[in-house]
Amino acid sequence: MKSLFSILLVLVILFSFVACSSGSTNTKDTTPSTTKPLDNTDPSIVYEEDDLPNDLDFGGQDIHFLVVDDSDKKSEICTDELNSDVVNDSVYNREKYVEERLGVEIIPEYIDDSDFEDAMEKQFASDEDQYQIYGYITFAFTRFVFMDHLVDLYDLDYIDLDKPWWSSTFNSEAEVMESLYLTTGSLSLSLTRYMFAMFYNKSLANDNAEKYPELLQLYEIVDSGNWTYDKFYELGSSIYIDNNGSSTPDKEDTYGIGFQRAIGTDVIWSSFDINILSSDGDGWFELDVPTEKLFAVSEKLYNLINNTPGCYDAGISDGDLNDLSKMFAGDQLLFMNNKLLAIESATLRNMQSDYGILPFPKYDSNQKEYYTYAHDSYTSFGIPKTNRNPDVSAAVLEAMASYSYRETAPAYFDTALKGKYMSDPQSRKMLDLVVNGFTVDTAWIYIETIGASYPSSFRQMYVERTQNYSSNHVTHARKVQSALKTYKMFIN
Repeated sequence: MKSLFSILLVLVILFSFVACSSGSTNTKDTTPSTTKPLDNTDPSIVYEEDDLPNDLDFGGQDIHFLVVDDSDKKSEICTDELNSDVVNDSVYNREKYVEERLGVEIIPEYIDDSDFEDAMEKQFASDEDQYQIYGYITFAFTRFVFMDHLVDLYDLDYIDLDKPWWSSTFNSEAEVMESLYLTTGSLSLSLTRYMFAMFYNKSLANDNAEKYPELLQLYEIVDSGNWTYDKFYELGSSIYIDNNGSSTPDKEDTYGIGFQRAIGTDVIWSSFDINILSSDGDGWFELDVPTEKLFAVSEKLYNLINNTPGCYDAGISDGDLNDLSKMFAGDQLLFMNNKLLAIESATLRNMQSDYGILPFPKYDSNQKEYYTYAHDSYTSFGIPKTNRNPDVSAAVLEAMASYSYRETAPAYFDTALKGKYMSDPQSRKMLDLVVNGFTVDTAWIYIETIGASYPSSFRQMYVERTQNYSSNHVTHARKVQSALKTYKMFIN
């Protein structure tokens, strides 16, 4: 058995590719995601309750919850004290509520990201019931599915993955051979925070409205369904002002568009509805890429970033997204592609000019809906096979997630994001479009295994300023086919 496990580990390593920076039925749910945090101040909205038995009592059992030692990720799970911040206090109250309701003690165990995977592997190797629940960065976490470290959530009694606090979009794409080992949803505030949207500067829109009157009608364009990439490019691509007279575009100038050429380009897979992996009919996957569309999109992005005077290329690091926010707040960018997390930053909170939020544009007017991508370091949750009482942990996750759906997510989305940080009612409506449009492909979820870095290989082309789209597809398609064949043997 040790020999077989060693072989599997070697194969996992061979087919693992570095990606980023970034009691229920077992039928696959293909309905749209229902992770949208709703406004719980609206009496017309009825919040669904969970179906956990009222008399559940686990006798004070400890639940050690392994969490990345990062301020954003820690604050999703537990907080130490009340501090009058609506989100912090909701997380604190959620922990106390679940502990009292189920007769458990939730003990967060914070560990550095660099040591997290070692901790999981050591637990599996020692077969010790040290941590009962994992909450980890999705793109890195998913490789443990194929290492047979995690419990099939469909086999557990107290977690109902059809409920609205779990993302049906994520679950349907993460399902492997009618099993599900990871899930996410309302319990993961980072899922919302890391979604990409299009920000626009109202001051610059007014300044350029004489030449482009539609800049004053952006919400109407979105509502009409005609907010497309071509419309976005038309309105922003030619705006450029050489503020410092250097005759060379730089960070001190004004642009129509601000884009980050690395993770900022990942949004196009979801927003332009570009498929990568599809079901093969037997619960497994096959490569299914619309290459003609992908190559056309890649050419558009290349020209936007490299050949468009009105586009500021922010660079390739995650910190460059912060630079975009600073330029945007300084009235140097009309449009900015960035995460919703930027709304919380001091940079945008202290911004003097008004700004608005739009969904990322459609590929063209034939696309029915607006979609968005969440940077794949958002948190997902799983239960290790070493857990001696996995149904207890399932009940804890269900209770935490259902509370988050009713209380914590609305506290963040409606009270903090919409109320505390944004004053534009129309942009609040746009935020609903963004969050409701979350979609993800199986290849992104399992990018380090069966995805074989296929989608991020195109990002790398933008980073390196290369245009060999066809040969890149052929090279990485072979890797995907090989990975699919190998990992199917693991699952079988």
